[in-house]
Amino acid sequence: MEKEAGEEREITYCVFRVGEKDFLLPASVVREVVDIAKIFSIPGAPEYVYGVIPVRGKIVPAIDLSKIYPIDKPFYNDSKLIIVDVENENIGFLSESAPFFLSFDADIIVEDVIDIRTFFETYRIKQPKQES
Repeated sequence: MEKEAGEEREITYCVFRVGEKDFLLPASVVREVVDIAKIFSIPGAPEYVYGVIPVRGKIVPAIDLSKIYPIDKPFYNDSKLIIVDVENENIGFLSESAPFFLSFDADIIVEDVIDIRTFFETYRIKQPKQES
């Protein structure tokens, strides 16, 4: 259903849970949600990188938000990985349960929304510069 001129617009978010905390991502950056069969650990990776998972021929880092925010230790038994695209790279956020999507009027202030570009710049694993 299209909105007529002058009507409020809605913004849709992907809502997911880590510990007892809900996080939101703008639905526009979510590429897919996948079941996790196995996560491969990466020695020497930052603490918040739980590991990596191969998805459609790409290696996607799985981010554990409980290592970044003050959250009780989550249980990733039936977890999902929410894959987002930022600057043509994929990263994944671990969720303890199946995420869902909600829409809010654009004028409503929604808390706990992850600004994906800021997050990516802050927590990106920087490659060491190669000497020429």
